[in-house]
Amino acid sequence: MVEFNQSTSMSNVLILFSSSQLGGTEKSLTNMAFVSDDVNYTLGTLDSEGPWCDLVRANGFSPMVYGNHNFISLVIKLYRDIKRLNIDVVYVCGLRASFLLRFLLIFIPKTKLIHGVRWNPSTNTLLDKSFRIVETFFSWLVDGWIVNSKVTKTTLLNRCKINKNDIYVIYNGVKFPSNISPFSERPIEILTVANLNKRKGYIEYLKDISKIIDLVPNIKFVFVGRDDMNGLVQKKIIEYGLNKYVSYEGFHSDLSKYYKRARLFVLPSLWGEGCPTSILEAFSYSVPVVAYNIDGIPELINNDQDGLLLDIDDDNGFEKIVKLLNSHNNLSLMGERGRKKIKSEFTIESCVMNHKTAVNKVLSN
Repeated sequence: MVEFNQSTSMSNVLILFSSSQLGGTEKSLTNMAFVSDDVNYTLGTLDSEGPWCDLVRANGFSPMVYGNHNFISLVIKLYRDIKRLNIDVVYVCGLRASFLLRFLLIFIPKTKLIHGVRWNPSTNTLLDKSFRIVETFFSWLVDGWIVNSKVTKTTLLNRCKINKNDIYVIYNGVKFPSNISPFSERPIEILTVANLNKRKGYIEYLKDISKIIDLVPNIKFVFVGRDDMNGLVQKKIIEYGLNKYVSYEGFHSDLSKYYKRARLFVLPSLWGEGCPTSILEAFSYSVPVVAYNIDGIPELINNDQDGLLLDIDDDNGFEKIVKLLNSHNNLSLMGERGRKKIKSEFTIESCVMNHKTAVNKVLSN
């Protein structure tokens, strides 16, 4: 059990993840809970052991792990824990957790339910269609939604017919690193932090890389993230002859050494982004960001100021990356602007306060 403050005057909130992997959602909300002094957070997952559990334990706490229970024992265990811990709000992330808790909390009417929606569910993929069906027909079982982009709020309003007063936009917050490498000392290293899957656009990005390497000498590309494509990206790296230029580092929970070395951050996601934590982390280390102009990303990047927004159908987008890399002063200035933006708009402290406000509003309704 993770208890961050024992004061009985504070709200007791269970953050329940569907997964125990350590993606942006899990990392952002868990770090937020660690530093909260105003809400008593408990952290749990419906999954079995995973990297997220390691993060929780590394900070001196014990996660509630429900993945080893069958369905009946899972429901009973959750019910008993919610009652025992006097949970005021269950804050769920993931479709599985959201669907299960809607019906479980019918039997605990005093406990409120918040659904955290961490991506923009606007496409025709099975996941997004399923999400919209559940939200449209079972929204009456949810007391509030927390989303991390304005575009996601618009999707919920227009396609799920959810009351706008029940949706709270809270951007992710990140820790502000005090020790970063001078820009002039960084190698020409282009970083991407994202799990390897179709949505993240790695295969398409490799085709651009094969063009960039001919135009920028001594360049290196670094990929960090969990491999969900069974080695396909690594096979394409070999097929395209990029072994000398692209390094796949696998999954790492501590990313600081990669951000400190990076001169540019590229997130090649094709769809489904809300507020990518990796973009904010890159900015915090004074690393400019290049990404496609999709979903919630334009809410984070000021084009030509702290990064570049590329049109997803622009076949010559790689030329803009090359031009930026060849402009050292502009690149450095962009990085400084990004770091200032994090300090003023996307701190972990602001994320904590905004969550406290949302929880209090849900409890007062």
